[in-house]
This record gives sequence, structure tokens and C-alpha cells, in this order.
Amino acid sequence: MESDNQPLRIGLIGFGCVGQGFYDIIQQQPGLDLTITRIAVKSPDKPRSLPADHFTYHADELLADPTLDLLVEVIDDAAEAFRLVSAALRQGRRVATANKAMLARHLAELVQLEQDFGGALLYEAAVCGSIPIIRTLDSYFSHEP
Repeated sequence: MESDNQPLRIGLIGFGCVGQGFYDIIQQQPGLDLTITRIAVKSPDKPRSLPADHFTYHADELLADPTLDLLVEVIDDAAEAFRLVSAALRQGRRVATANKAMLARHLAELVQLEQDFGGALLYEAAVCGSIPIIRTLDSYFSHEP
């Protein structure tokens, strides 16, 4: 968490089933010290559970917002997800993604961007129903040939 006791400010990219579920959980758990401050969605015409003024329709606005501590990408378009996540990593941002298709196609490149630019790529949400298994396996078996 941030040292100034401010909640972690999250930019949420996508508000479908996964995005709305994530939003709802954050709202129901105030003790998590997380706040979703911006939400980007693709279509202004889709009915949503929140008023339209809660959304932006340009995800690049979240990339340009330096007040966001973490970007959470939960869209179904793998190519757009890659564009957004790779751009965020090139900025040295922290990004969490649940996009299996994007990771299957681009994981090595994304990990390299994470290393080159000092960002953080969190992708457990895309595997095993977000059970934190990947980092555990990496911690215990990364030294194996």
C-alpha cells in the first residue's frame, strides 16, 4: 500500500462480468484499502449497473493518469488488452490482467517489458481462478533446469 495511508487507487479497464464482479467485491470490502477511481469501457450504449458518469470510453485516459497506482485489465479483446498492458508496462506501471488469450500469445514479451521498464505484471487472475499459484511455483521451482 501507499506510504501516505491513502488507499491504493485502481484504474479498471473493462466492466463486464469480471470487471463488475471485481468492482462489487472492492465496494463490499472497505477494509482492503483499495479504491477504484476510474473505469474505462468500450461502449457507451451498453446498460450498466452504475451511472454513465462513472465511466470513460477511452482506456488510454487511464494510461495517461499518473494518480492511478494500479491498472486492472479485464477485457475480452486480447489484441487491445496487449496494446494497453504493454503500453502500461513501458511506462513502468503496475498492471493486473485476467486475459488468458493475451498471456498465451505474449507472456514472454510482457515479462521482458516488466523487467526492462520496472513495472509489475500480475497475471494470477488469468490462471486457476486467480489462485496465487504462478508466483508460488516460480518461487519454488525457478532454479530448476
